Amino acid sequence: MPQSTFHYAAAGGLVLRGAELLLLHKHYKNEYVLPKGHVEPGETLEQTALRETREETGYVNLRLLDNLGTRRAEFPLNGRWITRDETYYLMTLVDERRDEAQAHGDADHDRRIFRRLWVPLGEAADRLTYEPAKTFARDAAAWVQAHGLPTMPE
Repeated sequence: MPQSTFHYAAAGGLVLRGAELLLLHKHYKNEYVLPKGHVEPGETLEQTALRETREETGYVNLRLLDNLGTRRAEFPLNGRWITRDETYYLMTLVDERRDEAQAHGDADHDRRIFRRLWVPLGEAADRLTYEPAKTFARDAAAWVQAHGLPTMPE
């Protein structure tokens, strides 16, 4: 019997701090993921990436470096076939300031399920649980190889 299909767009960020990349550990599933989420009506992919990354990591001051492109993820979930177009942006921290008192709709959920983990950029793809996140992490490493490490302002 064919499954119903649900398609949506998502955007997120690969956040650099020097030579480290920020992963989110969903400890209750033991999954390592990148911050991302649904594109809201009227929102650009860039706006979504910044919003979701801020919401899921708590880091307030992020600087966009580059659009790493869009890849499709497909998987079954609860009797439906999900098709998600994921766009990721490479970002760097401007500073380490975090907003621990976030009040967005999923803030409590995000604080409960995500643990921040900084890993060496070269190891990030192997730590991530799913594609296309693994490929995006390799793309981020290639970007740094080509452009050098971004620096945080003094």
